[in-house]
Amino acid sequence: MTDLHLRANTAVEPPPVGPLEHPAVRVIRPTKRRISIADVFGDTSVVRVLAARDFKVKYKQSLLGPIWLLFQPLALLAAFLVAFRGLADVQSGVPYVVFALVGLTVWSFFQASMIMGSASLITNIMLVRFTPCPRFAFPLASMIASLPTLAVTALAALVAAAVNGVLSPRVVLLPLGAVWLFLLTCGAVALVASFTVRYRDMLSAMPFLLQVGLFLAPIGYPLSELGPTVRALVDLNPLTGLMEAWRWMVISGYVPSFEPIGISLAETGVVVILGWLIFARLETTMADEI
Repeated sequence: MTDLHLRANTAVEPPPVGPLEHPAVRVIRPTKRRISIADVFGDTSVVRVLAARDFKVKYKQSLLGPIWLLFQPLALLAAFLVAFRGLADVQSGVPYVVFALVGLTVWSFFQASMIMGSASLITNIMLVRFTPCPRFAFPLASMIASLPTLAVTALAALVAAAVNGVLSPRVVLLPLGAVWLFLLTCGAVALVASFTVRYRDMLSAMPFLLQVGLFLAPIGYPLSELGPTVRALVDLNPLTGLMEAWRWMVISGYVPSFEPIGISLAETGVVVILGWLIFARLETTMADEI
């Protein structure tokens, strides 16, 4: 009885209780980057839908419709024939129509992509602000929607080269030139589109910059016709070396200038890397600033 009485009166101590607040402090910082290159390949279905929509909207309720794809390069070709060939008597060393058409192939795609790509995020303001839609898909889709422009003008250049008997067997390398053009344009579009969200002045400046760029690229004139000072300025244009490479691929007997080609390759790498880094950095605040 005594042992049972002692056990009954013995108090059982409760287990130790930890502190009510944990000493660790959680710090939440804004992320600097949310997208990766792998995300671009994972959003192909979204890009495809946006590109088809952009192409349809571009020519919706248009009287000529997709005929504009051919009309615009031909109008520029006619202007170059009058200004450079007729008045200035520019000598290209190869049939001038083929020479100018190859340059117009590169320029037409770059121009169309820059016009659509610079405004791609602004025109999709509701999707950018209120949906988790991948933002890089918008400028990328605008470039894909401009691919028919590249295809039509490139086909015209190849036909003109074949008719004039100057189509080079190096034309099999043209897909590499197309990839080069696409990468350079993609970097430039990413840069402009990301800045346009914050600075709407880019929308007004873009047509002017493209008009100036039309004459700073050797579309209608060969580099050999330029003076040393102007030649140094034109060589710095990344499209210059790209056009020289395209002409070397398409036109038989064409001797390119290799210095601007090397400059263009280096500038393409810089533009692509810089475009991706800046777009990825500014993408986190686009919904607030658009």
